[in-house]
Amino acid sequence: MIRGTNANGGKRRLRTLSALGAVGIVAGLASSLPASPAGAVPAPAAAVAQQRPDRDGVACDGQVYVSFGDPDQLYTADRGPGTVQFTPLGDPTPFLYNAIGVNPHDRYLYGTTFGNANNDLVRFDRNGDFTNLGAIAGLPPALYISGTFDDEGNYYVLADNTGQIYRIDVTSRSVTGVIDVPELADPELDVFDIAFRDGFLWGSTDDGAITRIDIANESVDFFPGVLPGGEDFGGVFTYGNGDLGFFRNSGQLIRVHVKNATGSNPWFTVLSTQTTTPATNLDATSCFLDSSADLAVHKHGPKSVEAGSEVSYRITVKNLGKHDSSGWSLIDDIPAKILTPTTPTEGCEITDGILSCTGGPLPKGDRVEVEVTGTAANVSKPTTVKNTARVFGDDADPNKENNKDTTATRITPKDDA
Repeated sequence: MIRGTNANGGKRRLRTLSALGAVGIVAGLASSLPASPAGAVPAPAAAVAQQRPDRDGVACDGQVYVSFGDPDQLYTADRGPGTVQFTPLGDPTPFLYNAIGVNPHDRYLYGTTFGNANNDLVRFDRNGDFTNLGAIAGLPPALYISGTFDDEGNYYVLADNTGQIYRIDVTSRSVTGVIDVPELADPELDVFDIAFRDGFLWGSTDDGAITRIDIANESVDFFPGVLPGGEDFGGVFTYGNGDLGFFRNSGQLIRVHVKNATGSNPWFTVLSTQTTTPATNLDATSCFLDSSADLAVHKHGPKSVEAGSEVSYRITVKNLGKHDSSGWSLIDDIPAKILTPTTPTEGCEITDGILSCTGGPLPKGDRVEVEVTGTAANVSKPTTVKNTARVFGDDADPNKENNKDTTATRITPKDDA
């Protein structure tokens, strides 16, 4: 378990823009047309198709979405034992975009274009078909590669290397507020994506620190040493149970559990890693609005073994709920007196005595078995070792009481056996 330290940023006022100011500040700056006179309301943008019903929005039953490449392509991130496979959704776009997020109100996936004259708002439906909705009034020209939605349907984008976070109403395509966090302007930080949880915007830096941005107080906390440093984390998202997912551009998904997320000293636990396809211009988001699964874990081990004997554990992950699970992770800190533990189970690995497993979709009523073997250490007197396995579902879990199970094994000296 990793405990992060924090460095509080300064407290700053959230500046809310009026409807008039939102369209008058920088309207026209990102195009070849001259800006409207100060305070003037610009003419409506080119006609845009009306909002479609919710059924046309993206799937929200435990889906994780990523985009990457040049040309840019949207994918679903299909989690499985030890790996994540990317499945194309729709066709590549003729423009580059980033800062993707799913609006919980209409369930469309939105992003912001870059590399052309404007930072346009682009929208994707469940088939991956896109609509370029046009420029965002009040949004200055910049590189926007970090973006997410809050629970109220506000869209936040971070201007790279400026510390400016813009709050956007996607319905009116206008900036409604600015959050100023100068600490994020440091180009050495490389904060390349953000995700929303518990009123904060979460991200990470190139050196492996997790960032927690306080929207209300316009400040940021840094929690170093949680993630491996030295590489970009281009995609960040929130699992349905509140865990954070970090896609590493070099080809890895790292899952982090956060305890006391809103407190002054949150605790971070790296639960699992999965290999992915290396990518550039990587971004990620998720939608778990329609997913929940009651996952339970049971651990079975021997009641008593002789020192030097093999010890075998069987861990069962079950889906006891009424709905399918979109995926899960499991951890188990193997006791120090169980020597050289190994596992043959796909998607599982043991590092420094800690078992970590990842699994893909688990239909309701199904189960998965995990096997672990080791050797009982020599002891001078009978010694009982306890062992607890914990499962973390990708989706919201209505019953967390059955998410962990403990077994106890008594190791006896050879001459007492």
